[in-house]
Order: sequence, then structure tokens, then C-alpha cells
Amino acid sequence: MVLPYEKIFSRVRNKITDPKEMSLDENDLIEIYTERLHSVAGNQRVRRKFTTLSLDDEIQELTFELEQTVDEMSDEDFVVEVFTLGIVIEWLQKEVDSVLYTYQMIGGKEEKKLVDNYKPMVSRLDSMKIELNKKLRDYGYYYNDYIRESEVQS
Repeated sequence: MVLPYEKIFSRVRNKITDPKEMSLDENDLIEIYTERLHSVAGNQRVRRKFTTLSLDDEIQELTFELEQTVDEMSDEDFVVEVFTLGIVIEWLQKEVDSVLYTYQMIGGKEEKKLVDNYKPMVSRLDSMKIELNKKLRDYGYYYNDYIRESEVQS
């Protein structure tokens, strides 16, 4: 199955409203999203869900085949959601790391304000990582051959 990067990137733009990123040139933004896409594809939990997975940056297409396939539309939706969530996690991880190292350099009231914002960001990042892991786990649980065979036999 072939999936254009733009389908994933458009969902990412709906979830990330970072003014710094939105002010970038379109080509720079696509390059950043492409790097994040590769990071997600390199995640062993994500990669395990595919029999084949290749990213072609020249034509901006993702070619894949899932281990457990449902139907074309469901498979595409699952892949888009997984990669979108993964890209958002990559973005938030960078933001959390940035705040962690920046607040130590700033003194006074500004430092306290950055630290106040840091804990909710870390909490959100952790919950998003758990959400991604659960999404990957649940997909494998619901769409495996063992459960399908027992449903047919019932």
C-alpha cells in the first residue's frame, strides 16, 4: 500500500500549533516532518507492525504492508494515526528537552515560569508515549490470526 507523506503531515499540522514551526518555509517544515517520520519508522514497536515498510523521500511516499491487515481503509487510518502520534511525540520531546536545558540558564521570575510549564509538558509527553504503545499493542491484540479463527469457529 502506498501512502503520501502529505496525508500524515496534514494531520500533524492539526495537532501541532507551534508558531515557531508554522512560521518556517514550507520546504523546511517538510524536511523537519520527514526527519521525524524517519524517527518514528525507526521505533522498534512501530516497525514490528509491518512486514514491509519503506520511506521514499524523493517522491514523498510511504510504502507499507501490515503484519495483520484488516482492510485497506482501516490499515491506512491506523498507519496515519500511528505516524501522526509519533511525529507529535518527537516534536514534544524536543520542546521538553529545550525547556529543561533553557530554564537552568535563566534566573529570576522567568525561571520559575518555565519550570511551572515543564511538569505538565513531561506528563503530556509520557501519556502520549503510553498512548502510542497501547495503540500498537491493541492493534496486534484485536487483529491477530488466533482471535479471528476463534470468532469464525464460534
